[in-house]
Amino acid sequence: MKSLNIPDAVKYLGEDKYAVSLEQEWYRRYLYMVGDGPTKLDRIGRFLDPDPIQFSGLFLAIADWLPKSSHRLLCIDHFAYGFPSQTRHFLNVLGPDLPDDYLVQNPGVLLGPLSDDLQDQLSGTPLEHLEGERLITLCLLLSVGNWDAKLLVKGFSDYVEFWEGNVFFHSERAEALDRAKEIFDYYSLKTPIQ
Repeated sequence: MKSLNIPDAVKYLGEDKYAVSLEQEWYRRYLYMVGDGPTKLDRIGRFLDPDPIQFSGLFLAIADWLPKSSHRLLCIDHFAYGFPSQTRHFLNVLGPDLPDDYLVQNPGVLLGPLSDDLQDQLSGTPLEHLEGERLITLCLLLSVGNWDAKLLVKGFSDYVEFWEGNVFFHSERAEALDRAKEIFDYYSLKTPIQ
């Protein structure tokens, strides 16, 4: 796991493919695609309200939905200071003794390596399991606090968006969106979001 500032996150994803708009630098930014991206990304979304015991499996399924890669980039678009303990918990996962304004300068979290099959508990190395657990913890914290974030893989246009307690799957491929619907059904995420 490695923290990335905005320029490094954009560079990792491909400087010609992504850019960041700063709406309010202190707590809100927006990562978006530019250049020769897909002509039309479709999305489907649901309110993120699974049975609490299912959160870890759901977050691994969400990360596993993305095209295969050993790394995932979690970019925080918006975080709120309404619950300082949540920010502190998030920072504790990233490293010890980080300043409270750390996420302002470093909103990207590069996770990896991750197992090729995130949902198989017998697959992967101890380091891959640790990174998977970090991913689960970070996704849980941002979901509970209604933060906005994107989970992406370098070199692909498909991505997952966490937005104010909802989850969206973005893809131009119908089969990818069908797999996302299967995840929604399996975890009983029933409330659609447009």
